[in-house]
Amino acid sequence: MIDGGTGAFLSGIYLDLFPREGKYGHAAAFGARSASVLAKREPLSVLVANFNPKGLDHRELETLLHEFGHILHGVLSRTRYASHGGTNVERDFVEAPSQMYEEWGRKDPLRLVRRYCSGCPEVDDALIKRLRAAHSFGQGIRYGRQHLYASYDMALFGERELDPMQEWIRMENETPAGHVPDTQFPGTFGHIVGGYGAGYYGYMWSEVLALDMLSAYGGNLMNPAVGRRFRELILSRGGERPAAEIVREFLGRDPSPRAFFEEITGQRGD
Repeated sequence: MIDGGTGAFLSGIYLDLFPREGKYGHAAAFGARSASVLAKREPLSVLVANFNPKGLDHRELETLLHEFGHILHGVLSRTRYASHGGTNVERDFVEAPSQMYEEWGRKDPLRLVRRYCSGCPEVDDALIKRLRAAHSFGQGIRYGRQHLYASYDMALFGERELDPMQEWIRMENETPAGHVPDTQFPGTFGHIVGGYGAGYYGYMWSEVLALDMLSAYGGNLMNPAVGRRFRELILSRGGERPAAEIVREFLGRDPSPRAFFEEITGQRGD
């Protein structure tokens, strides 16, 4: 990665995008080496995925942009200590930059693909409108489930000892769909034993911050001045300062859930 203004080497990214036998089966970003200005050490990150080698569908594109958001958080870090670099931030902020970058896959920046891929389909206004509609479809169910997962996580890590399966049946039965017989969701909830215990709510809270930070672009996601500010105030600082402070500095105001509520109710403008 080279700085477009100065030509200076910033960092490196390893890409392992396509499936092969025996490979890790999902998509993730890994910090191979964290930044340290004190040690004069540039960061290195790895993006691992299992995309279709013949071309990405839109869900895969969103996944690529999501993980690339984590990558940028790592490789653009300029922290004094390695322990503060990249995604070494509060758990309920770590997903915000990556969720924010998903938006680049649903709006005008998609038109730029044709500059680098002459065989790719042209992205016109009609297609962008369809992508937004597809993204909005079923959002009520999605957010309802996310709220259930976060509530269940907090119940498990609360003060009372609970039977995990019985508590899940009780909580799922309180939703409109009810409990699905012969399913055992608790045994598949890998997040809460992989670092998100008592913190799964962070996915939705990070989205609140991501959508609020997007508002700074004023509808122009390719605004270089705002992009530079985001890089310098958010990405480069890693966990050197509390996320609440750097988000407030970037926005020039206190964070607001307004954009999030507009998103989940289908009222956010394009």
